[in-house]
Amino acid sequence: MAGTYPLVVAMLLLPAGRAGDRFGRRRVFLTGGMLFLLGALLSAHAPGPVFLAGARMVQAIGAAALAPQALAMIPRLFAPAAQSGAFARLAMTGSFASVCGPLLAGALLVAAPEWLGWRAIFGAEAALALTVMLLAARHLTPDEPASGGGSRLSEIASFAAIILCLVAPLSLGPAFGWPAPVFLMLAAASPCAALFVRLTVRAGPAALIPPSLLRNPSFRWSLVFLLLAVSAPPGFFMVLSLALQSEVGLGPLQTGLVTAGFPGGVVAGSWAAGRLPLQPLARAALGILLLCASFLLIQGVLPGMTPARLWPLRAGMLAAGAAMGLTITSVMQLGMSSLPKSLAGAGAGAIQTMQQVSMAASIALSFAVYGQALETRPGLEAASMMMWLQISATGAAALLALAVLHQTNRSRRKAEAC
Repeated sequence: MAGTYPLVVAMLLLPAGRAGDRFGRRRVFLTGGMLFLLGALLSAHAPGPVFLAGARMVQAIGAAALAPQALAMIPRLFAPAAQSGAFARLAMTGSFASVCGPLLAGALLVAAPEWLGWRAIFGAEAALALTVMLLAARHLTPDEPASGGGSRLSEIASFAAIILCLVAPLSLGPAFGWPAPVFLMLAAASPCAALFVRLTVRAGPAALIPPSLLRNPSFRWSLVFLLLAVSAPPGFFMVLSLALQSEVGLGPLQTGLVTAGFPGGVVAGSWAAGRLPLQPLARAALGILLLCASFLLIQGVLPGMTPARLWPLRAGMLAAGAAMGLTITSVMQLGMSSLPKSLAGAGAGAIQTMQQVSMAASIALSFAVYGQALETRPGLEAASMMMWLQISATGAAALLALAVLHQTNRSRRKAEAC
């Protein structure tokens, strides 16, 4: 049941973003918020696990509708000069929530009366969703929906099938030892993708991923950087947490304190991204370079880590988090700032879907490499070997970003000379 929520969100991000383009982002945002609120209330009153699973799916549908609208509304609500700061604040908010959410949930479990227990968490979610919806209904002005027909159900279903065939096996494979059905499901993604491409060509501008979206160079490069760089930390983060507890002997709280520098660094890096006087591509290249360098630092200090000598790892986690904040803020702005408003929802949905799929792939590959290395090396050395995966991916992304930046600047200089 725990894995159903992110899977449903990943399957519906792109259709929800496209729905915002067609029906108006304010309308879809409020609808998603009400579904999330309804799901939280149903979860709080769930009489059993089956009912709770259904309620969580309602919540997931609402979350999928909310996320791309929030990203797509930035170009609409902010002038170009202010968009960098807006993307930075969005990334900072997400990072802050990732840190405070589990802490708040733990505090609620401790403070709630016995008769309420875990239901207090969903009650808090419902209260927060209601507050956000009231503020959105008051401050968001209606926007003009795009003209033209919407995507067909067959196109949405084929896209959802692609995500299901990719995310589900990548999430379940490491936990169940990569059984044959996992590879069969991964293979099934290919015919689903072929069908989706065929339906996309037939739908033209009304497609879930309009061809004009993929013809935008900045958007295409943002997807590449999401795949290679932004997806790198999740797998490393999960393997590192496991290694610190199983090999160094740290408890969950101690592990959390050691790795807390990463989300804290993301907040700082996102804040800095909104203030650096550089174009998004240059900031993305800088962030990816720093992310690769911080991975090299962590990779070097991991084998000699002891419970009495954790400060080098803490410093590395803080540096990696700051680089990640700079990178993700810049990559999102790179992908979104050059899109026309009529494609902002589709762009936001595609960016967030790529992020979800690549994160699942990062986690699966990291555990596979770590498990293979454990057969011949101690735990921390195995984790250090696993980090070559992240170093290689971010290094390739950095070289690509620098090459694209050089070509872009060269083309600009030629245009100015003419």
